[in-house]
Formats: sequence, structure tokens, C-alpha cells
Amino acid sequence: MEEYQIWTLWSSNRIADGLNFVATVLLIWLAIRVAAATRASDETNLFGKLVSSAFGLAVLGGTFMQWTNAVTNWIVTARSLDALEDKSETAQGFIDFVGTTVPTNTPTTGAMVLLAIVAIIILGNIWLPKK
Repeated sequence: MEEYQIWTLWSSNRIADGLNFVATVLLIWLAIRVAAATRASDETNLFGKLVSSAFGLAVLGGTFMQWTNAVTNWIVTARSLDALEDKSETAQGFIDFVGTTVPTNTPTTGAMVLLAIVAIIILGNIWLPKK
């Protein structure tokens, strides 16, 4: 594979990553709205709380997976560029910027912190007592 082809694939995958990011942000917003509606309703029973919690956690699990795929796109691209015998200075700079060619099983640390905060918001809205 040539360097140009690797950059083209990376760019195409970035488009998909961007669309996935927009979708996950919308789903996170929906999960927080469901949690807020669950909290606000006086008619919510245990089953409703469990379903709302499951929905929120499923959204966060899917988001974790999509954001991990986005990070992996960068790492796999760096690995592919690193495998080239003749690479440009831009390719070497990209490899140095990414810092690894070993795929990870997690999104970035900041993304994991954000997802933990969102989990607290969702579960707190559903399960913490009202004052």
C-alpha cells in the first residue's frame, strides 16, 4: 500500500468517526433527558428506573466502543505508515504525534473521564433521592 492510499483511508475513516461522534452526543443527550424525565415523574416505578438505567448504560457502552474505534483509527494509520519503507516527513510526524502503533482497547483518558461523569449524571438523576 502506498502512503497516499493510507492517508485516503484515514480521511475516510475520520468522516465516519465524526458522524459517530455526533450520533453519540445526541444519544448521550437523550439518555440524560430520559433520566431527568424518570426523576421528574411521580409515577416512575422500579421497572421504569431499571429500564432508564439500562438505556443510559447501553448508550455509554456504545459511546465507549465508538470512541475507542476513533482512537484505533489513528493508531492503525500510524502503524500502516510506520510499516512503509519510504515515508514522508508528514508521515513520520504523524507517527510521532500518535506515539504508539499498538492498538488500544479504550478511548482517550479524557473521554473515559467524560463518560464516567455522564454515568454519574444519568444514574444520579434516576436513583438519588429527591429532596
